[in-house]
This record gives sequence, C-alpha cells and structure tokens, in this order.
Amino acid sequence: MTTPPPPPGGGDNQPYNPSGNTPNPSSGSGSMPSNPTPGGPPTYGSGPAGGMPPQAPPPVGGFPQQGGSKNGQIMSIISIVTGVLGLCCCTWFIFSIAAVVLGILGAKEYDKTGEKKILAQIGLGLGVAGIVIGIIYWILILTGVVDSSFNFSSNL
Repeated sequence: MTTPPPPPGGGDNQPYNPSGNTPNPSSGSGSMPSNPTPGGPPTYGSGPAGGMPPQAPPPVGGFPQQGGSKNGQIMSIISIVTGVLGLCCCTWFIFSIAAVVLGILGAKEYDKTGEKKILAQIGLGLGVAGIVIGIIYWILILTGVVDSSFNFSSNL
C-alpha cells in the first residue's frame, strides 16, 4: 500500500510562533523550516491552525438590509401603471388583466418580506375597476344604450 502525500506547506502542523524560535523538523521529509531566519517573515504554511492562513472577517455593509429584493415594489408600481392604462382604455382588458396579475404577484412578494402591500393593493384595485367598467361598457354597447359607431361629418 502507498501512503498519501503530505498536505501543502510541508506537513509541519506546528502553530505559528512570531518569535522565530521554532526548531527545524526532524522528520527528514525535506520541508523548509517555518522561519528560516529569526525575526524574518514567516514562509508559506507557517500560519496558525496548521498552515492555514487566518480567515478574514465577513464584510460589513454600509447600508442596512431592507428585507430582501425589491421585486414586490417593482411589480406593484407596474401594476399601478397598467391599472391606470386599463381605466383609460376600458374596452381593452389586457391592461386591466395585467394590473390584476401584477398586483397579486406583488402582494405575494410583499408577504415574503413582511412589508406593507399598499402599492400592490392599489394596482389590484385599479385593475379590477378597469375590468368592471369595461364589462359595463360592453354590456351597454350590446344592449344598444351606447352607440359605438362614430360618424364624423363636417358641413363646411
């Protein structure tokens, strides 16, 4: 059977000694001394914890975390915009339907982060209002109450 190769750093798992008084390893494995000259800089593999360099502390952010991503807010604002477009163009339900869908998705994102979902509710309400007004408008057209033919005549 063969033995596994020694770990990087020569295999001398001695703790780091900044005074430079570390003896040379006597195992004869051909590894370099951890500090060849007293008072000089240590060589690779002579750090604390068996040759591993010390770990850096985690970075400290300059801004506080605000509960995750802004997807809920973005979807809610788009829901409000499409809801307003749906109210302006009541005969086209596509904007109102988009406002309802984005309002529901925005509300779900707000539920994940625990924030208030007022923007999502506004977009959802505008979408529902656009759909209701559009349905009423089409019922009035189909019953003949509202004339949908636009005749423009100019008698100049």
